Amino acid sequence: MRIYSIFNIRKEYQSFIFGRERMLLEMVQSTDKVKESSVSMELSFICKPLEEANVNQIFQHIQDRFPTTCVAEDTLKIKHQIKGEIKLKMRKYYIEAVCEGSRMLDLDLFQTLGQVNDSFLAFNTQEAECGWLKPIKHLAY
Repeated sequence: MRIYSIFNIRKEYQSFIFGRERMLLEMVQSTDKVKESSVSMELSFICKPLEEANVNQIFQHIQDRFPTTCVAEDTLKIKHQIKGEIKLKMRKYYIEAVCEGSRMLDLDLFQTLGQVNDSFLAFNTQEAECGWLKPIKHLAY
């Protein structure tokens, strides 16, 4: 089982965070209660909240892409007969994705979310993985 936290990074901070993803991953991994409140404040500064309209757009796009989805309470479940299952929960600043089965289904989800929004940055704290769901573009000066 893999658990991803997919953050919606504000456009104005993307170029600053690009190349510093590992530092942000280390910050997100903190479990110390004192650090946790400061991490929460920092995330609220660099992340754009997921509003209900955004959540509905994301759910609709996922349901169009994956034919076997269902909503139970606050969780969207995606099932694939061969690849496995994903459970999505929307939080204030991120999407929590619990994935079981093949990583190919994870990639399908990331590709779909990257089409909806180019500001998503995913973290898998258990395996110390992180990355942008869609590569960001930089201006050359």
